[in-house]
Amino acid sequence: MALKEQNLLRVLVNSIAVVAVSVPVTLPVAVFILTGFMRTLPPELYEAADLDGAGEWKSCQRIAIPLSYPSLAATSIFLVVMHWNDLLYPLLFIDDPAKRTLPLALLDFQGEYLTDYPLLFTGVVVASVPMVLAYAFLQRHFVAGITAGSIKG
Repeated sequence: MALKEQNLLRVLVNSIAVVAVSVPVTLPVAVFILTGFMRTLPPELYEAADLDGAGEWKSCQRIAIPLSYPSLAATSIFLVVMHWNDLLYPLLFIDDPAKRTLPLALLDFQGEYLTDYPLLFTGVVVASVPMVLAYAFLQRHFVAGITAGSIKG
């Protein structure tokens, strides 16, 4: 392989490979959560939109998506947390130290014979601060999204 091809392959592995594997793996989780909510939407809403002359796309755009904002918010928060804490795929695909994720960087604090626990726990706290702050600001969306598809009305 030429040097240019090796560099291109390395860039692809270090950046696109994690996304190309993580998205299809977490897509069924998103579909499962959103399907549970979408089944609770009353079919009368779609029938009324059909009587008004709206097609499938327009009724989805005007009825289903605005009503599913809480569920979409909860699903996106859940998936962001899953990707934020992911260790396996970055461990498999990222070999450039400059592109390491936080969970992958925390492995550096653990050695074969010795683990620096104070430094490791400090890193865990620093790595969890963004998720705690995001949950504090998005708590109402998360709670509304969790309860949105729970009651059949």
